[in-house]
Formats: sequence, structure tokens, C-alpha cells
Amino acid sequence: MYKRRRVLGTYLGMALATLLPGVSVVDYDARWLGFVLPGLVFVILNQLIHTYPSDIRNAPAIPLLVLAAIGIVQDTLIWLLVSWIASKTGSGIHVDGFLTALAAGATVRVTVLVLFVLGPQPVTEDS
Repeated sequence: MYKRRRVLGTYLGMALATLLPGVSVVDYDARWLGFVLPGLVFVILNQLIHTYPSDIRNAPAIPLLVLAAIGIVQDTLIWLLVSWIASKTGSGIHVDGFLTALAAGATVRVTVLVLFVLGPQPVTEDS
């Protein structure tokens, strides 16, 4: 259940981040195709490097903030990687600089965390 929300939140966050100044789609002929490769990179790396809380509503504040900070750094680095791949392939999403990538990474992370909070929570076996 969280996996679907992570994927949906990643794509929705990427779409919202492209509205930021300094984030642009490189391949204008097939605009939707510019989201496929960066989206796959985001989803694969977010699945491999799992920095999301298991239960966001009951998580203590300090570990939640630490995970959010680590996740924003992770998403920032992924944005820079996606921009580098776009410069090499000629299609994808281009980011102007580090601060733009930081804002885009925060947008993606906040979107995913908001979807975690709004959706139904997993039921533990103890309940």
C-alpha cells in the first residue's frame, strides 16, 4: 500500500516540481516522454534507498525529522542525477542549480509524505 503511494507521490511531486523556476523539460516534442526516464530513476532509487517511516502517524518527531532531512538530501541528489542524465541523452528534466534541485527535492519529499498521511494506515498484527 505504501509502495503505490510512494510511486504516485513521486510522480505527482515531480510534476509539481516542474512548475518551479529553474526546472524544465528538455524534450519538448514528446513532453510526457520527458517524465518517463526521470520518473523511473526516482522510483527505482527511492525503492533501493528506503528513507520513509513505516508508520508516519505514530512516528516520534525527532526520527521523523531526521528521515525527512535525509530524504530531502536524497531527492536533491536524484534531481541532480536526473539533470545530468538529461544533459547526456537530450531528453528528460533539466535543473539549473543546487538550490533549485533542493527545492525540487523538498517538493517531491513533502508530496510523498502528505500522501502517506492522507491515505489509510497499515494495520499491525498487534491490533
